Amino acid sequence: MKILVVAHKPPYPPIDGGALATLNMCLGLAKAGNQVSVITLSTPKHPGSIERIPPEIHALINFQIHHISLSNSIIRNVLNIFLSRQPYNIVRYINSNFKKLLRRSIQEKEFDLIQLEGLYLTPYINSIRKVFNGPVVLRAHNVEHHIWGNLARDEENKFKKLYFRILAKRLATVEKKIYKKVDALIAISNPDLEWFRNNDFNKPSICIPAGYFPNKKKYEIEPQECPNICYIGALDWLPNTEGLFWFIDWVWPRIQSEIPNIEFHIAGRNASEELAERLMVERNIIFHGQVADSAEFLSKCKIMIVPLLSGSGIRVKIIEGMFLNRAIVATSIAVKGIDATHNEHLLIADSPEVFAISVCNLINSEEITNRIALNAQEFATEHYDAKNLAIKLTEFYKNLG
Repeated sequence: MKILVVAHKPPYPPIDGGALATLNMCLGLAKAGNQVSVITLSTPKHPGSIERIPPEIHALINFQIHHISLSNSIIRNVLNIFLSRQPYNIVRYINSNFKKLLRRSIQEKEFDLIQLEGLYLTPYINSIRKVFNGPVVLRAHNVEHHIWGNLARDEENKFKKLYFRILAKRLATVEKKIYKKVDALIAISNPDLEWFRNNDFNKPSICIPAGYFPNKKKYEIEPQECPNICYIGALDWLPNTEGLFWFIDWVWPRIQSEIPNIEFHIAGRNASEELAERLMVERNIIFHGQVADSAEFLSKCKIMIVPLLSGSGIRVKIIEGMFLNRAIVATSIAVKGIDATHNEHLLIADSPEVFAISVCNLINSEEITNRIALNAQEFATEHYDAKNLAIKLTEFYKNLG
C-alpha cells in the first residue's frame, strides 16, 4: 500500500515518546512492505530537517518537512478563550502553506490511505478531502481531553485550573465528533479505544500499541560506586513535570532516608528554568538535560521510574525500558494501556510511601531486580515488536476497502 502519514512534529529525531511512536510505526509499515511517505510540521519546540535523517531511515521513508513558527503566547491563549470555541493547542498548528503542501503532494502521488498522527492534524481534513477520495484515518496517541482534565483536577492555581478545564471541554467536543470526519481510528491503548467507541465512534477501529524495534547495539551496565535510579521524559510536557515534582517532593526524601548515597539520574529536554534550578540544587540528583541516545542513558541504570499522575495513551518510554531489560517502578496511570502484571513485569505504586518502598526493595535485592527486568523484556518482545504490530495494522488497512 502507498501510505501517507501526516504529523505535527518530526518523527526524527525521536526525542520523546510521541516522536518515537510515530517513527517506529512508519518504519514498521515500510518493513511490512508498504510505501510510506511522511509530511510533517517542524517547529522551534520540535525542530527537524531532512539532513539529520540517517540514510538507512531515508531509504525506507520519504520525508517532507515544513517549518513553521509556533506561538504559545499568553495573549493568544487569552484571545482564543474569548474569541473562539476551538482548543488553542489545535488552532495554533493551522498553517496555510502546510495545507498547500499537503494538497500538492496528495495530487502528485496516488496514495491508498492517509493517516493523521493525532488530533492536532484534524483541521487539515477538509483540505485533504478536496483532493483525496480514499480512507483518512486518525491514529489517536491519547484521549487528549483526559490529560487536560487531570491537570485541571490537580492544579492549585485557580486561573490555570480554569484554563485547563476550558481546554479539556473543548478537546472533548472535538474528540466526540471525530467520527464525522475520519473513516477509521487507530488507538494506541485499549482504554482509549473503548472511550471512542463509547462516544459514538462506530466506524472501523482497532488498538495497535506503540511498537519498538529491539536495539541491536549492546549496552553494558557500568559498575557504579553507589546505587542509582533514572528517569527520562520530555520536560516541557506538563504531565511529566507534574509527576517529576511529585516524586522529588514526596518520594525522593523517603528513598534518601533509607539509602542516603543513592543517585537519581534525570534526562529530558526543554526543562523550565524553575525545574532546571530545582534539579541542580537537589542533593544526589544528576540532571543530564537532553541526551543523544535514550537507550544508552537508560542502560546506565538498572532501575527506571515513571511517576505519572495524569495522561492517556501509553508511555512509549516504559516499552523501551522493558526492551532494554530495565526494572521499572511506575504509577497506575503511567502503566495504563500496557497489560503488564504488577510484581511480575514491573512494580506499580501510587502513594509516596509505596513508591519509595518499591524502589528501595529493588535497590536492596539484585535478585528481584533481575527477575522483573527479564520478565519485562520477554513481555515487551512478545507484545510490542514494531514490525509485528505494523503487519497487523497493514491487514486492518487492506480490509478498509
